[in-house]
Amino acid sequence: MIRRWLWRLRGLLYFSPGALRLAGVCLLAHVIQQVAARVDFVNVYGYRYGYAEALTGCFGLSWPLLAKGFFWQPATYLFLHEGWGHLAFNVLPILLFGSGLEAEIGGRRFVRLFLTAGVLAGLGWLGVTALSAYLPALPRLPLPSAVQAWLPAPEASATLDTALCVGASGGVFGLIGAYGALFPRRVVYLVLPVPARLRARTLVGVVVVLDLAVALVLRSKVAVAAHLAGCAAGLAYGGWLRRAGVAGDE
Repeated sequence: MIRRWLWRLRGLLYFSPGALRLAGVCLLAHVIQQVAARVDFVNVYGYRYGYAEALTGCFGLSWPLLAKGFFWQPATYLFLHEGWGHLAFNVLPILLFGSGLEAEIGGRRFVRLFLTAGVLAGLGWLGVTALSAYLPALPRLPLPSAVQAWLPAPEASATLDTALCVGASGGVFGLIGAYGALFPRRVVYLVLPVPARLRARTLVGVVVVLDLAVALVLRSKVAVAAHLAGCAAGLAYGGWLRRAGVAGDE
């Protein structure tokens, strides 16, 4: 039994090259964000504007700048994050979960999957943001008043002119969706947020349900759109790889 757990620990500490590169780019980009946040510049009107905001505005995903030719944004927004917690929430799955997937499909396909799912997730986010004013509001869950007081206030309705998206979660959801499509019956051992043992297809369902639950609790239909779009892209890409005979369960 001890030998089996040592083997699992060894697998947990193995990080594949592609996953390390993606995590490294995310970490480097966030360090640059933190350094830039320490320096401000003041324009002639006395308005204080930080270099971090300029960096995020340039490489985050926003429709006004994308429409003006900032074509790199649907890819670069994946590597920017709002804080260290946001960064860890996305980098840990890339390292712990993505390494196993890369070992099955290869480094190039792994990176291609992450970027494709992330780009499509960003485009899905843009689409839902554009339609958010016409979509029905999410229902309010009957939570106890003490719980509602602890939760953050519902986010204001975003518009294409003001919304900005950053974070690698769309690509992460794509990795999870692809693994579920390729190896639906394979058992996955989770470490975070709680230790668990479940099949890959169950993991996909749990992740989607939890994401929808968080959207209902926080009453945010925009963020969940990026996650679900990334997951759908991963499912499609994983299904294509399986039909092509690249990898997958028998």
